[in-house]
Amino acid sequence: MKGVAVRSKVVVKGVAAQARPSALHARGRPRRGDLQVSCALTKEKKQEVVSKLKSELETSTAVVGFTFKGVTVPDLEKLRGDMPDDASLVIAKNTLMKRAANEVEGWSEMSQFCTGSNAFLFLREDLKGGFKGLRDLQDSYKKSDNPVDLNGGCCDGEYLTLEDIKVLEKLPSKLELIAKIASCINQVPTRLAVGVKQVPTKLATGVKKISEGDVEPAEQAASA
Repeated sequence: MKGVAVRSKVVVKGVAAQARPSALHARGRPRRGDLQVSCALTKEKKQEVVSKLKSELETSTAVVGFTFKGVTVPDLEKLRGDMPDDASLVIAKNTLMKRAANEVEGWSEMSQFCTGSNAFLFLREDLKGGFKGLRDLQDSYKKSDNPVDLNGGCCDGEYLTLEDIKVLEKLPSKLELIAKIASCINQVPTRLAVGVKQVPTKLATGVKKISEGDVEPAEQAASA
């Protein structure tokens, strides 16, 4: 209505506030004070992302960056579904990832591959399983205009080249290592039992020869 000031309800990231019509210039541009509020919210959101990335890094064994330009959302979701339960996929700005990496010990080398289009694969115990889904994604986009390429990786404070990553993905998982150790342990009693079983046989043969007078006890002892 003419001559009546009307207030509008503005919702910013779930926070409702009352804004006067005078808060905007005649051309609809926000005033300086409104820009400061907007920047403060943006910084708060960035810090939230950095904190999440730091939590991921603190529990990871290795991180690999790869290009995802042209990859469809369903394919990214399929990659997430194919990954082991202890792996995670995060898409974040390179600047925020660099910031998080510099704030967590052992990850500063990530800055070497935080360029261009980047999705980050956080790997933990099952390294081989974590790479499988990524390699499948690469194969499916091999002939596309935007192939999925690895940008680099980081593990144990060291930057990983593409050749290093190939070596890393061949390492056995924790479960595979446990299975191998268990197999070795199971073989020890079997070999020990065979050895112990042979001792009485050799001893019995020696006693028999001595009793029959074929070998003197001293000679038998020396040959034992």
